[in-house]
Amino acid sequence: MNKELLNSDISIDRFKEISTWVSSVNNLDQLLELIVETATRMMNARASSLLLVDHKTKKLYFKVATGKKKDDIKNFEIEMGQGIAGYVAEKGEPLLVPDVNKDSRWYKEIGESIGFKTRSIACVPMKVKGETIGVVEIIDKIDGSRICEGDVKILAVFAELAALAIGNARKIELVTREVSDLKEQLAVKYQMVGDSRALRQVISDAHKIANSTISTLILGESGTGKELLARLIHWAGPRKDKPMILLNCAALPETLLEDELFGHEKGAYTGAMRQKIGKFELADSGTIFLDEIGEMSPAMQAKLLHVLQEGLILSSWGQ
Repeated sequence: MNKELLNSDISIDRFKEISTWVSSVNNLDQLLELIVETATRMMNARASSLLLVDHKTKKLYFKVATGKKKDDIKNFEIEMGQGIAGYVAEKGEPLLVPDVNKDSRWYKEIGESIGFKTRSIACVPMKVKGETIGVVEIIDKIDGSRICEGDVKILAVFAELAALAIGNARKIELVTREVSDLKEQLAVKYQMVGDSRALRQVISDAHKIANSTISTLILGESGTGKELLARLIHWAGPRKDKPMILLNCAALPETLLEDELFGHEKGAYTGAMRQKIGKFELADSGTIFLDEIGEMSPAMQAKLLHVLQEGLILSSWGQ
């Protein structure tokens, strides 16, 4: 990293260099790490964090962070409107809090639980086409001085550039995934080859099933192409642009299998620091292929039958 670019006394030319530097990274995970590291050094901050908005759950989760507690903070998520970060995400406006102990919006429970003391915070939104996709916050100055309004203005401009870079990286990931999906479709199409009457009938049936919403049982010995047929059913129908989730039920013990299928709520059991979305929910509107269901315990098979009959899931250990 070029640390000369990261002084808090930043010129316009240096800012252009930083924006070019950040925008040149297309890998989303690497980009997010770079954004928060750049914000930390640029603002001479003791710690920084980047939270992303999950528009499905209406929550923010700590994606990347710097500082001594950077790994601990990643286990937390907050509601929109909760704490300073949640407030900024909800309002879509920058916020400077010179003394967190005098601000009612300060959510001190996170800092207390990981043993991190905070004095002042600056938090700014990241927006793409007017929609807040996350926030960047810096905590305290290394030299002990308070964060000022000038720092917030610089951070806000940087966050705008960062948001554009994130939006571009997400588009690149989407295109890459679509290309990969197209390759997979072609692979499935050309792997299902054969001229026997039986195989032609199987492929014909698969195309009929693909345009329905019925659950399908695929039978066959190991290595006969059950997964390939499942992929053909997925790609041949209206769900081809939706997720396809694959799970080998024989590869997991019962307790882990239930957690994988149904997910769990935050705090459902010791170590459940965040909500986990189950495979059924991830496959919503798409396709889920469960291999080796005969290896499930009778209790798990009963739960699976309930899902198939009712079309509803109950989160493991939760709602």
